[in-house]
This record gives sequence, structure tokens and C-alpha cells, in this order.
Amino acid sequence: MTAADENGLVQAADNLRATLEAAARPHARGARIDSAWHNAGTGLALAATTAATILPSNHSSWARVAAGAATFLIALLRALDFGSRWRWHLNMRARYTSLVDRVDRVAVLPADRRPEALAQLYDELAKIRGQERAVPGSASSLASLGNTP
Repeated sequence: MTAADENGLVQAADNLRATLEAAARPHARGARIDSAWHNAGTGLALAATTAATILPSNHSSWARVAAGAATFLIALLRALDFGSRWRWHLNMRARYTSLVDRVDRVAVLPADRRPEALAQLYDELAKIRGQERAVPGSASSLASLGNTP
């Protein structure tokens, strides 16, 4: 392998690493946001349910308000499915970062195997990117259900 070929492979690996790190970044942020919505929403629904249960009978109007708030929160959390979205973001980020690790591994492969290894990583990147539109609870993931055999 010539020095020019080696430089091209190093540049391709660097480009792939940068692409993977950039693709993983929004999933780290998305996981934090969806985790906060999932956990805070669950906590609020539990608090409202508890309030509706323990309020004395002479405060029945407030108990109904608390029960209604709990019902609304539970319905909202289920419809938007923040728990599944949170786990999906974690999984997507893990997929991208595992490819970063494999890009780093290419450097220790024999020179004749490096081009094939990088090509396989680009193919896997394409497969992972195909999963980007399958966010749980989103319109795009629901639309894709109708296209499955």
C-alpha cells in the first residue's frame, strides 16, 4: 500500500469518526430530555394520584381535580412514550459509539484489510441511519408501521 493510499485511509477513518461522533451527540441530548419528561411526568402523576387518594372527603372537588390531572398526565405520557424514546436514544447513541470504537480498531489491522474494514463500517453506518426515523411515539415511526410486510 502506498503512502498516498494510507493517507487516504487515515483521512476516511477520521471523517467517519467525526461523522459518528456528530450523529451520536443529539442522542445524548435526546436521552436526557426524554428521561426528564418520563421521570418527572411519572412523579407528577404519582403525586396527583396520591393527593386524590388522601384528600379528605370534604375536599372532594380538589380530589377530582387531582384525579383528572393524574389521568391526563398518564394519558399524555403513554401517548408520547417518553420511556421508549429515552431507551431508543440510549441504544442509538450506543450503536454510533460502538462504531467509533471499531473505527479506532481499523488502525491496528494489517494494511491490506483496512480498506475492507472501513467499507464495512460505512455500510453499518448506513443501516444505523436507516433506524433514525423510527423514534418511538413519533408520527414517522407510526407511518413506517404501515409499510412493514
